[in-house]
Amino acid sequence: MSTRTVRSPRMVRRIGTKVQIEAEEIMRFLSSPTGRRFRTVLAAGIILTAPAVFRIPGLRRYPLIRALELVGGAALIVRFAEALRDWERTEDQAPITIDLT
Repeated sequence: MSTRTVRSPRMVRRIGTKVQIEAEEIMRFLSSPTGRRFRTVLAAGIILTAPAVFRIPGLRRYPLIRALELVGGAALIVRFAEALRDWERTEDQAPITIDLT
């Protein structure tokens, strides 16, 4: 016989608040000078390695990797890395809110 834990709406609300606070902390870090440097280094690493990842024979056997390769996955990943590198936070950006109700 298994016992199921019923989470109260209050606990779910607390988790949602924590997620929102954590997202704000991440955004604050990424917009700091250290975060800018981190974004630059991470984006450079992704841009340099993305094309090579799609050429690894062991990974090519997975359908998701093959599908990504067909639609130009390396180019999509490089574009994402460029967007990450060039992102700058504006003050009017709304906080990320995840409603768990």
